[in-house]
Amino acid sequence: MLADNTPTDWVSVGVFGAFTVAVLVLSSLLGRRASSAKGYFAAHGQIGWFVNGIAFAGDYLSAASFLGICGLIAFWGYDGFLYSIGYLAGWIVALLVVAEPIRRLGKYTFADALNARFGSRLVTLAAAVSTLLVSLFYLIPQMVGAGALIKPLLGLPSWVGVGLVGVVVTVIVTTAGMVSTTWVQFIKGGLLLSLCAILAALILGRGFEVRAPGPAREAPARNVGSVVALPAWAVMEGPPGEAANFAVDPDGLVRTEGARTGP
Repeated sequence: MLADNTPTDWVSVGVFGAFTVAVLVLSSLLGRRASSAKGYFAAHGQIGWFVNGIAFAGDYLSAASFLGICGLIAFWGYDGFLYSIGYLAGWIVALLVVAEPIRRLGKYTFADALNARFGSRLVTLAAAVSTLLVSLFYLIPQMVGAGALIKPLLGLPSWVGVGLVGVVVTVIVTTAGMVSTTWVQFIKGGLLLSLCAILAALILGRGFEVRAPGPAREAPARNVGSVVALPAWAVMEGPPGEAANFAVDPDGLVRTEGARTGP
């Protein structure tokens, strides 16, 4: 029973449990590839372009961007959509300006790159502290979102949901590092893209006709949040698929280390 005495949706619980178990088993099987620093941080550079590309799509369609953009559009209309353009452009700049030089240096983290360039412990410490602070502020809304989704899905308190997702993420990160997080993100990205395509087909199946106009048509900017954003996110952005978001570096910079130089 849920906290509000509504019946438990055992189908949702079963899907959540099956996906979580599958993710943990996958991480355990891939753990043998992370026997060295290169294997842990860069998956030995053996991640194919297709898997890496879908994984990046999963990163981009995360709780921070997917749900955030939907909320901004719901409140601000087209102005909110502009956030998605800035988010994508900023990511590309980070990949080209930061990630690629780090890869050429043969390092895996921003702190390692600065240490190789300046040879200063103080600079390395400053980089490490700043990375932790950025990760912390990035992680807070992600975990809050996970806890908020676990509550209606499993009927557990939000803090239990946060702890549950935290344990799953910790296992994924510690067992196989980048190779497991990339494959989890690949699965999540594939689900998101597939369900988005299905949702778009269902919506466009009726063309542009509005058969039963109501409040959503009269004030769409105020109603699209409950009509589109929340149901879509609840279906396509569950905590198991979100696990890799917490595990990967917030900017997705480290993922470039795992990519092969060619197809």
